[in-house]
Amino acid sequence: MTFNEQVESFLKSLNGEKTRKNYASALESFRKWYVGSYGVEPDASMLTDEEAREWRSYLAAVRRLSASTVNQKLAALKGLARFHGRELRVKGMKRVIPPVEPLNGRELGRMLAAVEGDSWQDRRNVAILNVMARAGLRVSEVVNLRLDDIELNHRKGSVKVKAGKGLKERTVPLPLQARRALQAYLDVRPEFGGDLLFVSRTGNRMSSRDVQRLVSKAAWLAGIDRKVTPHTLRHTYATRALRNGVDLATLSRLLGHENITTTARYLHPDESKVAEMVEGL
Repeated sequence: MTFNEQVESFLKSLNGEKTRKNYASALESFRKWYVGSYGVEPDASMLTDEEAREWRSYLAAVRRLSASTVNQKLAALKGLARFHGRELRVKGMKRVIPPVEPLNGRELGRMLAAVEGDSWQDRRNVAILNVMARAGLRVSEVVNLRLDDIELNHRKGSVKVKAGKGLKERTVPLPLQARRALQAYLDVRPEFGGDLLFVSRTGNRMSSRDVQRLVSKAAWLAGIDRKVTPHTLRHTYATRALRNGVDLATLSRLLGHENITTTARYLHPDESKVAEMVEGL
C-alpha cells in the first residue's frame, strides 16, 4: 500500500469534513518533506519517533510555524501512524505565551488624565482605573463591588473582594491615589443603583465589556500604541508591587491566586527594565 493509499484509508475513518481537510493538508506536507529529506516515500506502518521529531523541528525552525500549528500537524501524523499500528511518542511543542508588558508611570498617568472630567461618570471612570491599576482587581471583581466593600478614612483604606475567583474573599489595601479617586467618585455618585459601587448611566451594574471599552479608550486617548486591557492594569499592579518589595506570597494573596506559581508569572522583567539593566552593564 502506498503512502497516499494509507492516508486515504485513514481519512475515511475520520468524522468531520474540516478535520479531514486539515489532516490531508498536514500529511501531504509531511510526505513532501519526507521525500525531500530521505529520498523515498514514507510508510505509515513503519514511522518512528525520530522521523516525527525531525519533522517537528523542520516545522518549527525552518517554516517557523506557531506551536499550535505544529501540534495540529503532529496530531495528524500521530493519528495516521496509530491507524496503521504504530504509536508515536513525540511530545507537541509548548505554547509560549508572550508576557504582558506592564504600563510605565507615564503611560498610567496619561491614561488616568485622559478620562478626567467633572461629571460623575468621569470620576467613576478614574476610580475604576485606579482600583484595577492600584489594587489589582480583576474586571469581574470590579463590576461586582458593593458600596460596603469599600472602607475609606484619612489614613488608610481597603476594598473587600467577595466575588473573587473560586468565591474566595480577600481584602486588598488601597493606596492614597486610589482612596482619593474613590472618594471623589463617592462624593458625586448618583442615588440610583442601589448598593452597587460602580453604576451605568441607567443605574444598572456595569458589564465587564463596559470596563474593557473604558480601558481601551483611555489607552487610545493617552496615545499608547499597543493593546491595553484590564489585565494589563492588573499586571501593572503586580509588577509595581514586586518592585516595591512585596514578597511573592503576599502578592499571591492580594491577587487572589490559589497557587503561588500563577503569581510567579509576574516575575519576568519587562522590556524597559531589561533596557535599564543592559545600560548598567
